Amino acid sequence: MALVRHALALCAAGSLLGLGANALTPRPAPLGHEVAAAADAPGAACQIQGLQAAIPRISVEEATPLCVACSALFVDARSSAEYEAGHITGALHLAPGEAVDPVLWRLGVYKTVVVYDRDPNCSVADQVAKKLLEHGVQDVRVLTGAWPAWTAARAPNAAGSCASCGPPATAAKGSP
Repeated sequence: MALVRHALALCAAGSLLGLGANALTPRPAPLGHEVAAAADAPGAACQIQGLQAAIPRISVEEATPLCVACSALFVDARSSAEYEAGHITGALHLAPGEAVDPVLWRLGVYKTVVVYDRDPNCSVADQVAKKLLEHGVQDVRVLTGAWPAWTAARAPNAAGSCASCGPPATAAKGSP
């Protein structure tokens, strides 16, 4: 009986140490957070059933003039590292697990919000778009083809040709 108690104690201690180490690593295992983990893992499959049909789409051809005219806000749902490596001009970074409330004032000043992620077959962007819709943002669309389609079309990005758009003048009035 003492041997069983020691074995259980070792298992419990090992589990706690493993969970603690996982929480402290820069790339923790998903442990039930598959969407956020999928956004951070290059090449990972991240299909979330049922969302793609519910969120309207916008093509690169339709979205590019919105970027150039600064008439839409683009939301990057990729990992922080991918965002830092390059993103659509003026895009706001908002990963699936991040809170929407602190950035709602910025989203609300644009008529259209376009969300994109890294994978044309991935619905991390759909998850972020759904969260924005649930928080009252009216016109939210997901970029067809995601980041690869945008870069393949040589559309404006952080290193590209169009000037970075700041929030419209009305944003200053509503900003915190």
